[in-house]
Parts: sequence; C-alpha cells; structure tokens
Amino acid sequence: MFDFLKPEVTRSTPQQIAQSLRWLGWTGFGLQALLGFIPILVVVTSVLFSPVQPQRSGFSFGLWLAIVCLFILLFSIYWCFRYTQLARQLEVRELRPAKAQVIRDLKWGLMANLGVMAIAVLIALSRVGELTFRMLVFPQGATVIAPNQIGTTVTPGAVIAPSNMIAIQAMINTIAAGLVGTVIALLLLYQVYRVGQNRNV
Repeated sequence: MFDFLKPEVTRSTPQQIAQSLRWLGWTGFGLQALLGFIPILVVVTSVLFSPVQPQRSGFSFGLWLAIVCLFILLFSIYWCFRYTQLARQLEVRELRPAKAQVIRDLKWGLMANLGVMAIAVLIALSRVGELTFRMLVFPQGATVIAPNQIGTTVTPGAVIAPSNMIAIQAMINTIAAGLVGTVIALLLLYQVYRVGQNRNV
C-alpha cells in the first residue's frame, strides 16, 4: 500500500485513500486510547486527589502543562476517529471532500501529535532532571529516614517513590501515543499527495 522506495509509484485512488484512512484511523484510535489510559489516569488523579499544600496556591506549572498535553492527546484520539469518518465521505462521490480539505485535516492531526510529543518531552526532561538531581545530592550508600503512619521507617536509598515511576511511565506513554499519531498522519499525507492535482480527492 505504501511504496516508499519505488519512484514510479502509481497514483492513489479515492478508494485506496479511504481504505487507508479507515484502517489507519482505527489503528491510531485504538493504540492512542490504550497508550493514553495511564496519562489520563495520572493527570485526573493528580488534579482530584492530590493533597493540598498550604505553601503552594493552585496548580504548579508542570501540572498545567500536563493538563494541556492531556487535552491535546484527547483531541488527537478523537482526530484518529475522524479519519474513519473522512473515509466514509470519500467513498461517496457526492460527499467527497476536496483534496485541500483532506490535507488540512491530516495536517491538524500531525500538528496535534507533534504538540503532544513536544510538551510530554518538556515535562519528562523537567521531571527526570529533578529526580536525577535529588538522587545525586545524597552521598553514595546514604539512608533516607521517612515518616509513615506508624512511626519512622529507615529505607536505604528510597529517593524515588512509586508515584514518580508511574508519572515517568505516563510521560513515556504520552510520547509513544504522539509518535503513533504522527506516523499515521505522515503515512496518510504521503498517500494523499500521490493523488493528482484534481480539485477533489
């Protein structure tokens, strides 16, 4: 379906583009929804159930970035579903959109996924850098004394909490979801650009 190495590739037909939009749209929708489950859960949990700290008013800048990234990811998941609706329009000659409109829709999906990856990478760099700094300030073999509900627990080297690892996993999932959406948008743009200069696809 996608022949990148052949210079004499035949032009795509509207039926081929509709088929690609359908199966790549459903593939992207499923993969992004699966990968986006953990980030959505982490952000919602952070917003609804995070303990209120008196010295900090409102949300941190990192949490605001995570919320923005979450909304763009939800938009990207919806946009993959929109590809399947676009495929249905392409199959009906009377409803067939112009090539410029199809390209514009695919570019919206591409920009949304690039935005998801860019914001998630910024958050990941900040969070992992913070955790790395926290680990480096402790001498090698140091012991961290942390209070718990019963008393005081001595935990050797307990610098990274499970919540930190879940947050890192959420950031990796978000970057992977953005990568899936970016690859799908690029594949579809490649096929649409193979169509001639007709007004309609």
